[in-house]
Amino acid sequence: MVRRFGNQRGKVGLGCLFSIFLLVAGIWVGINVFEVYWRYYRLQDFVKEQAGFATLVDDGVIRRRLVSKADSLGIPLGGRDWDIRRGTNPPQIIIAAQYTDTVVIELLGFRKVWARQFSPGVRSGL
Repeated sequence: MVRRFGNQRGKVGLGCLFSIFLLVAGIWVGINVFEVYWRYYRLQDFVKEQAGFATLVDDGVIRRRLVSKADSLGIPLGGRDWDIRRGTNPPQIIIAAQYTDTVVIELLGFRKVWARQFSPGVRSGL
């Protein structure tokens, strides 16, 4: 048997609506933050891949590939931003860069900007 308490047919409490609002706002913010980190991890994976090809190609080719990949991901890294060095004892390649990415959250007239410093790079043996 279903009991009805007073006059509550189909009404939703404010607590439920507030909880749903918080959930949606959290997902909205989470997607923006996730996008920034996802770009960084994709670039970092590509840097490791290029370090694996270091014995086959020269630094200019690696630099062009890295700039192209960063551009396709929307990351502001040009040719001069990448530091590519080769060592002889032990034989190794070091690829490094640094950039700042921002997350802008705008929700119901509220605006918050977070800046995060990223350093994609690798040190790999040849």
